Amino acid sequence: MKDPILRFEDGKIVVGGKNLLASSASLSIAPTLEVERVYGDFDPVIAGARTQFVNFAPTQNLKGQLDISFFISPEMFAIDGITNNIDRMFDIMDGMSESAINNNIVGRYSFNNMYLKSFGFDVAPFQTIRATASYDIYGSIYKTIERRFHKTNVDFAHSVKSFGELLASDVVQNEFEILNLKYNIVVNRKVHNQIRKNEHTSVNTVASGAVPIRVSVESIEKEMSIEANEIVENLNAYGDRQNITSPEGLADSSISVFLLSLAGDKIARFDATGKIISESLSIAEGQNARSNITIKEIVK
Repeated sequence: MKDPILRFEDGKIVVGGKNLLASSASLSIAPTLEVERVYGDFDPVIAGARTQFVNFAPTQNLKGQLDISFFISPEMFAIDGITNNIDRMFDIMDGMSESAINNNIVGRYSFNNMYLKSFGFDVAPFQTIRATASYDIYGSIYKTIERRFHKTNVDFAHSVKSFGELLASDVVQNEFEILNLKYNIVVNRKVHNQIRKNEHTSVNTVASGAVPIRVSVESIEKEMSIEANEIVENLNAYGDRQNITSPEGLADSSISVFLLSLAGDKIARFDATGKIISESLSIAEGQNARSNITIKEIVK
C-alpha cells in the first residue's frame, strides 16, 4: 500500500525541468474571491432587506507561490553541458524574463505558468552556498507520481574557493577583506488579461481555469551587500566615490562574486553595478571593525 505520508526524501523538487537539491520548499495556491449579494424585499422582522442570494465571484486569476531553499551545484547553470551560464530560472535579463517556466514538480504535484519573483544567496567563510528563490504561479496544480531525487556525486558551490571583488567608481579596493556577501535580485511584474480568453465559456469547463495571456516585467533590481573591514571614502551625494572636483563622468561601483565548486569548477559569476546606496562602520570593544556596503543596480 502506498504510504499516505510524503517524506521529504521522496519530495523531488524540479524547476524548469532541472532537479534541485532543496533543503525546503513551500507551495501554495488560492483564488481571489469577492462576495456577491442580492437583496430582496423589505422584511419588517429585521427592519431591512433580507439577503436572497449569496455567491462568490473571482476578481483575478488563480495565483500561487513557490518558495524554495536549495544548494547551488554546477549543473544548475550549465546549458548544453557548458558551465558558467546563468539560467533564466535565477538571473533574468532582457529577452528571457517574460517567458513562463514550465515543467515544475514539488513532491506529488506538478504545475506550469511560473515566473521568477526573487532570487538570492549568501557567501560566508567555510560555508556551503545556499540559495533562495520565490516564484509566482498562475493556473492550477496537478497531482503526479511522487519521485525521489537520486544523485551519486554532489559537488556544491562553496565559499572556500569563491570570492568577491569591489570596485568603487572604477577603483579597485584592495584593502577590503570581504567577510560576507549577499546577492539578491527582485522582479516586479504586471499581469495582462483578455476578455476573449479569460472570460470565455470554456473557462468554466477547463479544470486549469484562466491564466494571464502575458506576464510582463515592470522592473528588475539587483542588490549586492558585503560585510567587510572598511567603508568607501569620499562618498558623494550621487552614491559614487569622488576624488576629483566634479562628480561628472564618475564610473559606477560594482561588486562581483565567482561561484566555484569544491573541485574548482567555475559555476557562475554574479555581479551588481550601480550606486552605493548605504554603508556603515561599527567598532566595539573586543571585536574587529565591521563595515557594511550595499550597491544597487537597476536592470530594468
